[in-house]
Amino acid sequence: IICLMSIWIVRNNEQTKQGTAARETIPHLTAYVSAKEDIGRALLSSYCEQAGCTYEFVRLSTEELVRRVTKEADHPRADVIIGGTWDAHQTLKQRGLSTPFPSDMDQAELQDPDRYWIGYEVERLAIVINTDVWNERFGAAPYPKTLADLTAKQYQDELILPDPNHSGTGATILQAVFDEYGTKAEDILRQLIERTRLFTTNGFAPTSYVASGEAILGVNFIGDQQSLREKYYPVKSIPLDTYSINAISKLKGRTQQKQANAFMRFVLSSDGQAILRKVSFGTPTYAIAKTQPIQQNIGQDIVADYRDYLRRFNQLQDK
Repeated sequence: IICLMSIWIVRNNEQTKQGTAARETIPHLTAYVSAKEDIGRALLSSYCEQAGCTYEFVRLSTEELVRRVTKEADHPRADVIIGGTWDAHQTLKQRGLSTPFPSDMDQAELQDPDRYWIGYEVERLAIVINTDVWNERFGAAPYPKTLADLTAKQYQDELILPDPNHSGTGATILQAVFDEYGTKAEDILRQLIERTRLFTTNGFAPTSYVASGEAILGVNFIGDQQSLREKYYPVKSIPLDTYSINAISKLKGRTQQKQANAFMRFVLSSDGQAILRKVSFGTPTYAIAKTQPIQQNIGQDIVADYRDYLRRFNQLQDK
């Protein structure tokens, strides 16, 4: 009996070791996602179904993502970053936290020149208006069409904006103010701050406030607005001439570099871009012509400029 038990224990231990070894050989991809959760899940699950890997992800705001990756610099816990405006990826590059992708994924104007991040979709900013509340308050008055229009005194405490300290969408709006209004930018920004009832920590929230009727006006990406309009909320979008690239990048110091590269290729492939068309309201990069105005915004000095813009925003908000 003792001999039989010994044989069974040995065989059982061997089976356990074999099972553990099999699990250890299955590639596992970890992602931080600053896009909508549905986008991260759809891309990762579809890729891993094809590649035979497992995955996990954590959804974070853009600013939270940058802070977390910076904090984990010595022991990175994620392989890839999915989403977030390109300036966040540029910050990770400048802090030495990301690593270049292979040259066969080049997309010219829609990537970092040194290949540290690459765009997978483009989103456009828009003013969002609750048409029911607007009609009650302003009747047939014309809608605001620019950021400067939102500074009118009649919109006092009727505006919701994302906070550029926490939101990539807010960062895009702040950048747009300085890009568009030049020497008048700081005055426009001051008035926008005065009119704003609430600065939210994420980019989607302004549309939620407007759709529910808690506010009349907001600004964020038009895709966020479209998602609620399709659910029959009374929201109207007024597009602005400001675009932003949502990007992917991979982090330095992780062992799954091969899988990270393959995943990035998948996102940019026809299969990956088809998934984006289904789950995202942005425009996949393969559909973007090289003449889009976003290409003029990509530059190595943009992040340094933005830090100055954010400092001036915080000074004005504290007054």
